[in-house]
Amino acid sequence: MAIRTPLKIDSTNLKEMSTANRDNIIARMVQLYLTTPSVNLSVVANSGSLDAITDTRMQAGASTTDVTNFDSAGETPNVSTVTVTYDKITSTNSSVSAAADTNNIRFPVYSDSGNVKAMTLTDMYDSFVSLATSGASTLLPASQPYKIHTSTTVPTGYTLVSSTAVFSDTRANVGAYTAGGIGETRDQPTTISNYYLHKKTGSLAAYTNLPLYIDSNQNLKEYTTAEFDAVLNEVIRYASVHLTSNKLRFYIGGSGTTCGTGMANTKLNGSGNYQQRYVNTNDYRTQEFPNGSVVTEATYYLKARKE
Repeated sequence: MAIRTPLKIDSTNLKEMSTANRDNIIARMVQLYLTTPSVNLSVVANSGSLDAITDTRMQAGASTTDVTNFDSAGETPNVSTVTVTYDKITSTNSSVSAAADTNNIRFPVYSDSGNVKAMTLTDMYDSFVSLATSGASTLLPASQPYKIHTSTTVPTGYTLVSSTAVFSDTRANVGAYTAGGIGETRDQPTTISNYYLHKKTGSLAAYTNLPLYIDSNQNLKEYTTAEFDAVLNEVIRYASVHLTSNKLRFYIGGSGTTCGTGMANTKLNGSGNYQQRYVNTNDYRTQEFPNGSVVTEATYYLKARKE
């Protein structure tokens, strides 16, 4: 791994960039990526590529009717669980090519024992993308390119991907069940929380210094902001899709940076509330309703990591 230090103009002299200069370039690379990502998440109706997650809730048991007496609790069907599966997040990679190294002089120059040389594409990866703790491929997941949020109200620095919830936590609406309503509709849910996917928007910080490159006349020249932005964006967009050990990927659960809030699946934990309804001498009804305390069955997290 060859980490190169770009050269810059310091007054009228050539000077190696400082670590702070390099970190500024890497931060800009990350921000550029966020404006035009190459690993994209979207919301689909079903069959998303990220793992499916489930919401569970209790529903009433089936009601009984007897012409002579009330069925006992043991004779009355138990409450049961309704399970709803959500697989609404899918990941797609843009079609990207490695940055072209025009005439082997497109990338910044560095000093090699006093000789000025142009970086190779591999040098660009090593110097800006792959650094263990400060490289762009490490900082990108940590920046939370996407975030789960419990509202369509957009968090600062993000934009809403879709107004369709990627997960809904529901529970049985205990107050909707009454003895006087037996036989009640078995599944009467209420929504506790909806969770939505948001995408981060890039906020570009200015370069503290721009590096130098060799132009077509073999002269040293300082990049314009637009020129260097184009180079960095091509490098990081390709690396995020294809570069071994530096790919950006998203998952439900596992290791990596947690992106936004966890998606909680809550449920009532009771064993059923047995109720009776007398209609007339030929109609004795019973039914078990959802009951119990609220418990969290599972919490799902959107994760970003490099791999």
